[in-house]
Amino acid sequence: MKLIKLMLLAFCCPFAALCQDITGLWAGTLYNDSTRQYHQYEIGITRENGKYTGFSHTWFMIDNKKYFGVKKLKVRIAGDGKIIIEDGELMLNNYPVQPNKNVRQLNILDLQTNGDEIALNGPFVTNRTKEFLPLTGQISLKKKSNFSQSDLVPHLQQISSGQDLSFISESTAPMVRNKK
Repeated sequence: MKLIKLMLLAFCCPFAALCQDITGLWAGTLYNDSTRQYHQYEIGITRENGKYTGFSHTWFMIDNKKYFGVKKLKVRIAGDGKIIIEDGELMLNNYPVQPNKNVRQLNILDLQTNGDEIALNGPFVTNRTKEFLPLTGQISLKKKSNFSQSDLVPHLQQISSGQDLSFISESTAPMVRNKK
């Protein structure tokens, strides 16, 4: 019996993303190859009925003013263990101009563990449109357990989507709500 368990564990190790729980809050940076700038980037991933979804929060600096955007995400795990994250609808923003609705971001991330630290890292690309060339860059995120420092969670509660994030327990929700 012990041999069978070890064989199953050895078989699953190459597919760590399939065995690892990717739900939760992830925070880090998005590096834009064109502008050579780092932007704060945060995502929340939830799983319901076997399907992953989520939300992203990105900060941008324009003329020394900070702007943000919150988007819905489509999340899936590919057969090779890659985490595929695609932009969906823009839910909330404070952009100075109306953003182009046809620009979507695609992240292809690897799940990496180092002791207690869990990370999602990999490239991103945006689609080409009539007006814009594709952008490329790198995503670097670490899994977080402290929701009190999240920029994403309060925005989701503002737009009544906080209940869509199953990783936010009732015990942490009051702590997050009080952050302003």
